[in-house]
Amino acid sequence: MKKLLYLLLFTTCISQSSCTMIIKSMGKSLVKKYDDHTDMNVSSFQVMDNKGKVHSFSEIYTGKTVYLYTWENTKNGPPHDKNYDDLKARFASYPDVVFADLYIGSDEKSWLDFVKKHSATNSLFLVKDAVSSPFLTALEGSTVVPFIIGKDGEILSFKGPKPQDKILVDYILFQTRNGVDGTASGKKLIKGVNSAQKFKTEELNDWYKKHFKVNEIKDLSFGISSTQ
Repeated sequence: MKKLLYLLLFTTCISQSSCTMIIKSMGKSLVKKYDDHTDMNVSSFQVMDNKGKVHSFSEIYTGKTVYLYTWENTKNGPPHDKNYDDLKARFASYPDVVFADLYIGSDEKSWLDFVKKHSATNSLFLVKDAVSSPFLTALEGSTVVPFIIGKDGEILSFKGPKPQDKILVDYILFQTRNGVDGTASGKKLIKGVNSAQKFKTEELNDWYKKHFKVNEIKDLSFGISSTQ
Protein backbone atom coordinates (compact mmCIF):
# COMPACT_ATOMS: atom_id res chain seq x y z
CA MET A 1 0.00 0.00 0.00
CA LYS A 2 1.44 3.30 -1.07
CA LYS A 3 0.63 6.34 0.99
CA LEU A 4 0.98 9.94 -0.09
CA LEU A 5 0.47 12.63 2.51
CA TYR A 6 -0.17 16.18 1.35
CA LEU A 7 -0.39 18.92 3.94
CA LEU A 8 -2.21 22.15 3.39
CA LEU A 9 -0.30 24.29 5.82
CA PHE A 10 -1.87 27.69 5.35
CA THR A 11 0.26 29.19 8.10
CA THR A 12 3.44 28.80 6.05
CA CYS A 13 2.32 30.22 2.76
CA ILE A 14 -1.07 31.85 2.91
CA SER A 15 0.20 35.42 2.79
CA GLN A 16 0.86 35.19 -0.94
CA SER A 17 -2.26 34.88 -3.02
CA SER A 18 -0.49 32.94 -5.79
CA CYS A 19 0.74 30.38 -3.27
CA THR A 20 -2.74 30.14 -1.78
CA MET A 21 -4.16 29.32 -5.21
CA ILE A 22 -1.58 26.56 -5.73
CA ILE A 23 -2.31 25.01 -2.34
CA LYS A 24 -6.06 25.14 -2.85
CA SER A 25 -5.70 23.67 -6.33
CA MET A 26 -3.69 20.78 -4.87
CA GLY A 27 -6.33 20.21 -2.25
CA LYS A 28 -9.14 20.13 -4.81
CA SER A 29 -7.22 17.63 -6.93
CA LEU A 30 -7.05 15.30 -3.93
CA VAL A 31 -10.64 15.53 -2.77
CA LYS A 32 -11.95 14.99 -6.30
CA LYS A 33 -11.15 11.30 -5.85
CA TYR A 34 -13.49 11.01 -2.87
CA ASP A 35 -16.47 10.58 -5.17
CA ASP A 36 -14.98 7.57 -6.95
CA HIS A 37 -17.45 4.68 -6.76
CA THR A 38 -20.35 6.69 -5.34
CA ASP A 39 -22.46 4.37 -7.48
CA MET A 40 -21.40 1.49 -5.25
CA ASN A 41 -23.69 0.55 -2.36
CA VAL A 42 -22.65 -1.59 0.61
CA SER A 43 -26.13 -2.24 2.01
CA SER A 44 -26.20 -5.87 0.88
CA PHE A 45 -22.66 -6.69 2.02
CA GLN A 46 -22.66 -9.66 4.39
CA VAL A 47 -20.70 -8.93 7.57
CA MET A 48 -20.02 -10.94 10.69
CA ASP A 49 -20.23 -9.33 14.12
CA ASN A 50 -17.95 -10.05 17.09
CA LYS A 51 -20.29 -12.83 18.21
CA GLY A 52 -19.96 -14.70 14.94
CA LYS A 53 -23.42 -13.80 13.64
CA VAL A 54 -23.79 -12.74 10.00
CA HIS A 55 -25.90 -9.73 9.04
CA SER A 56 -26.32 -7.54 6.00
CA PHE A 57 -24.65 -4.16 6.40
CA SER A 58 -28.05 -2.46 6.17
CA GLU A 59 -29.42 -4.50 9.07
CA ILE A 60 -26.90 -2.85 11.35
CA TYR A 61 -26.49 0.65 9.92
CA THR A 62 -29.60 1.72 8.01
CA GLY A 63 -30.24 5.38 8.80
CA LYS A 64 -26.70 5.92 10.08
CA THR A 65 -23.73 7.69 8.53
CA VAL A 66 -20.75 5.40 9.05
CA TYR A 67 -17.11 6.44 9.26
CA LEU A 68 -15.64 3.09 8.26
CA TYR A 69 -12.01 1.97 8.38
CA THR A 70 -10.91 -1.11 6.43
CA TRP A 71 -7.97 -3.16 7.74
CA GLU A 72 -6.51 -6.68 7.47
CA ASN A 73 -3.48 -6.95 9.78
CA THR A 74 -4.58 -8.42 13.11
CA LYS A 75 -1.13 -7.81 14.56
CA ASN A 76 -1.49 -4.05 14.22
CA GLY A 77 -5.24 -3.62 14.23
CA PRO A 78 -7.15 -0.62 12.86
CA PRO A 79 -5.40 2.79 13.07
CA HIS A 80 -6.99 4.08 16.24
CA ASP A 81 -4.90 6.91 17.64
CA LYS A 82 -5.56 10.18 19.43
CA ASN A 83 -6.74 11.83 16.22
CA TYR A 84 -9.29 9.06 15.74
CA ASP A 85 -10.46 9.27 19.35
CA ASP A 86 -10.75 13.06 19.09
CA LEU A 87 -12.82 12.76 15.90
CA LYS A 88 -15.18 10.31 17.60
CA ALA A 89 -15.49 12.64 20.57
CA ARG A 90 -16.39 15.61 18.36
CA PHE A 91 -19.20 13.59 16.76
CA ALA A 92 -20.49 12.06 19.98
CA SER A 93 -23.32 14.60 19.96
CA TYR A 94 -24.54 13.40 16.53
CA PRO A 95 -26.63 10.25 17.11
CA ASP A 96 -26.80 9.53 13.37
CA VAL A 97 -23.01 9.16 13.04
CA VAL A 98 -21.25 5.93 14.03
CA PHE A 99 -17.69 4.62 13.76
CA ALA A 100 -16.83 1.08 12.71
CA ASP A 101 -14.00 -1.09 11.38
CA LEU A 102 -14.30 -3.57 8.53
CA TYR A 103 -11.82 -6.43 8.49
CA ILE A 104 -11.12 -7.36 4.86
CA GLY A 105 -8.63 -10.16 5.54
CA SER A 106 -9.37 -13.88 5.31
CA ASP A 107 -8.27 -15.15 8.72
CA GLU A 108 -11.60 -15.34 10.58
CA LYS A 109 -10.11 -16.97 13.69
CA SER A 110 -7.36 -14.37 13.97
CA TRP A 111 -9.94 -11.60 13.63
CA LEU A 112 -12.22 -13.13 16.27
CA ASP A 113 -9.26 -13.48 18.64
CA PHE A 114 -8.38 -9.83 18.05
CA VAL A 115 -11.86 -8.45 18.67
CA LYS A 116 -12.27 -10.54 21.83
CA LYS A 117 -8.89 -9.48 23.17
CA HIS A 118 -9.56 -5.80 22.50
CA SER A 119 -13.34 -5.85 23.14
CA ALA A 120 -13.75 -4.39 19.65
CA THR A 121 -17.54 -4.38 19.50
CA ASN A 122 -17.52 -2.02 16.50
CA SER A 123 -15.46 -4.41 14.34
CA LEU A 124 -16.98 -6.38 11.48
CA PHE A 125 -15.69 -9.21 9.28
CA LEU A 126 -16.43 -8.80 5.56
CA VAL A 127 -17.78 -11.96 3.95
CA LYS A 128 -16.09 -12.46 0.59
CA ASP A 129 -18.69 -13.19 -2.07
CA ALA A 130 -19.93 -11.91 -5.43
CA VAL A 131 -21.51 -8.87 -3.76
CA SER A 132 -18.39 -7.64 -1.99
CA SER A 133 -15.95 -8.59 -4.77
CA PRO A 134 -16.23 -5.29 -6.73
CA PHE A 135 -15.51 -3.35 -3.54
CA LEU A 136 -12.36 -5.36 -2.81
CA THR A 137 -11.27 -4.96 -6.42
CA ALA A 138 -11.77 -1.19 -6.21
CA LEU A 139 -9.42 -1.03 -3.23
CA GLU A 140 -6.59 -1.94 -5.63
CA GLY A 141 -4.31 -3.31 -2.93
CA SER A 142 -5.03 -0.63 -0.32
CA THR A 143 -5.98 -2.04 3.06
CA VAL A 144 -5.97 0.55 5.85
CA VAL A 145 -8.18 3.30 4.46
CA PRO A 146 -11.25 5.22 5.65
CA PHE A 147 -14.60 5.48 3.92
CA ILE A 148 -17.76 7.39 4.72
CA ILE A 149 -20.95 5.45 4.07
CA GLY A 150 -24.24 7.30 3.68
CA LYS A 151 -27.47 6.46 5.45
CA ASP A 152 -28.67 4.42 2.48
CA GLY A 153 -25.42 2.45 2.13
CA GLU A 154 -23.92 4.58 -0.62
CA ILE A 155 -20.16 5.20 -0.52
CA LEU A 156 -20.06 8.98 -0.20
CA SER A 157 -16.33 9.23 0.42
CA PHE A 158 -14.06 6.61 -1.14
CA LYS A 159 -10.58 6.44 0.45
CA GLY A 160 -11.67 9.59 2.21
CA PRO A 161 -10.28 12.08 4.71
CA LYS A 162 -8.36 10.69 7.66
CA PRO A 163 -8.81 11.57 11.34
CA GLN A 164 -5.72 13.80 11.28
CA ASP A 165 -7.33 15.91 8.54
CA LYS A 166 -9.06 18.05 11.14
CA ILE A 167 -11.62 20.53 9.79
CA LEU A 168 -11.74 18.75 6.42
CA VAL A 169 -12.78 15.36 7.81
CA ASP A 170 -15.24 17.02 10.19
CA TYR A 171 -16.91 19.08 7.47
CA ILE A 172 -17.14 16.18 5.02
CA LEU A 173 -18.47 13.79 7.67
CA PHE A 174 -20.96 16.43 8.79
CA GLN A 175 -22.18 16.98 5.22
CA THR A 176 -22.50 13.28 4.40
CA ARG A 177 -25.21 13.16 7.05
CA ASN A 178 -27.31 14.98 4.43
CA GLY A 179 -26.19 12.81 1.52
CA VAL A 180 -23.53 15.16 0.14
CA ASP A 181 -20.55 13.31 -1.31
CA GLY A 182 -17.04 13.97 -0.06
CA THR A 183 -15.78 15.63 -3.23
CA ALA A 184 -18.55 18.22 -3.30
CA SER A 185 -18.22 19.16 0.37
CA GLY A 186 -14.41 19.03 0.28
CA LYS A 187 -14.20 21.41 -2.65
CA LYS A 188 -16.72 23.71 -1.01
CA LEU A 189 -14.65 23.89 2.15
CA ILE A 190 -11.35 24.51 0.36
CA LYS A 191 -12.91 27.13 -1.90
CA GLY A 192 -14.40 28.80 1.16
CA VAL A 193 -11.03 29.68 2.74
CA ASN A 194 -9.56 33.05 1.79
CA SER A 195 -5.99 34.35 1.85
CA ALA A 196 -6.48 35.74 5.37
CA GLN A 197 -7.01 32.22 6.74
CA LYS A 198 -10.70 32.88 7.30
CA PHE A 199 -13.90 31.50 5.87
CA LYS A 200 -15.53 33.52 3.13
CA THR A 201 -19.14 32.67 4.01
CA GLU A 202 -21.29 32.95 7.10
CA GLU A 203 -22.48 29.40 6.47
CA LEU A 204 -18.99 28.00 6.98
CA ASN A 205 -18.31 30.38 9.88
CA ASP A 206 -21.47 29.29 11.64
CA TRP A 207 -20.79 25.61 11.04
CA TYR A 208 -17.25 25.85 12.41
CA LYS A 209 -18.27 27.74 15.56
CA LYS A 210 -21.14 25.41 16.37
CA HIS A 211 -19.31 22.20 15.56
CA PHE A 212 -16.05 23.05 17.33
CA LYS A 213 -17.88 24.95 20.06
CA VAL A 214 -15.90 28.19 19.80
CA ASN A 215 -16.95 31.82 19.81
CA GLU A 216 -14.14 33.04 17.58
CA ILE A 217 -12.31 31.50 14.65
CA LYS A 218 -8.56 31.83 14.79
CA ASP A 219 -6.18 31.07 11.92
CA LEU A 220 -7.31 28.06 9.92
CA SER A 221 -4.71 25.37 9.27
CA PHE A 222 -5.53 21.84 8.18
CA GLY A 223 -4.22 18.87 6.27
CA ILE A 224 -5.43 16.67 3.45
CA SER A 225 -4.24 13.07 3.26
CA SER A 226 -4.53 10.81 0.25
CA THR A 227 -4.05 7.04 0.23
CA GLN A 228 -3.29 5.39 -3.08
